[in-house]
Amino acid sequence: MSRGIDHVIHLVRDLDAAGGFYEKLGFVVGSRNKHPFGTHNRVVQLDGSYIELLEVAEPEKIKGEGGPTSFAHFHRDFLARNGEGLSGLVLSSIDANADKAAFDQAGFGGFPVFDFGRMGKRPDGSEAELSFSLAFLREPASADVMTLVCQHKRPENFWFKELQAHKNGVVRVASAILTADSPTDHQYFLQAWTGIRDPRSTSLGVMAETSRGSVQITEPTPFADAFGVTMQATVGLRFSAVLFDGDHGKIRDAISRSGIAAQERHGRLVIHAHGAVLAFEVGANS
Repeated sequence: MSRGIDHVIHLVRDLDAAGGFYEKLGFVVGSRNKHPFGTHNRVVQLDGSYIELLEVAEPEKIKGEGGPTSFAHFHRDFLARNGEGLSGLVLSSIDANADKAAFDQAGFGGFPVFDFGRMGKRPDGSEAELSFSLAFLREPASADVMTLVCQHKRPENFWFKELQAHKNGVVRVASAILTADSPTDHQYFLQAWTGIRDPRSTSLGVMAETSRGSVQITEPTPFADAFGVTMQATVGLRFSAVLFDGDHGKIRDAISRSGIAAQERHGRLVIHAHGAVLAFEVGANS
């Protein structure tokens, strides 16, 4: 069984400013949530996946040296090295412990499952208890992207249709695009992470079509042509763009009304903001 896209982590310096930007694009953005380890987030829910806007809001709570899978340490250090941007890609899990065992066997694991909870809010403003289990895997050379899977223990308290009714018509994360100098060097990692045994080779690199969106690894040159952004050459993986899909007419209208600068490239509107490349499928301009 493949592991679909659960959520994208967009690390920002100012959570409310970033939330306002997403709202200007026509998204419904949730209220501020606090993690017990110093990060805060706001969530943009889609159909089965979401965007996690993340801020290192209470760095004083981040103690010790941490490690490669310490969520708070990683994002504090990512911000210091790279600034804002797409910092992590999280795939879905129905059993984090079983996934940990699979990652260990594939040679990319060796990390404990991390269980944590927080309070969230339902659309009516009432509080709801949330609980998650995270299983990590990692390529040593890919230090600038956090890669993991997430099991939702209380999904009935997380997913709400009311929070997925976006004015801009966006419904789903269609694709997460990573870049690397040699995409095929990461094929076995992609297989282990997604559960797709045979990722598809494309003109851009390699792609795993999961049950909920695709995960692509492409070279910097075709990425620059597709999204209008020149990426630095890297041996390891970098999380470089997220592609949304939905009602193309509504998406085009919402972005036009927002006044936010967007490039039209290959049937997509591409926006560069808060260190991230956000692309929207709109089809050919008629």
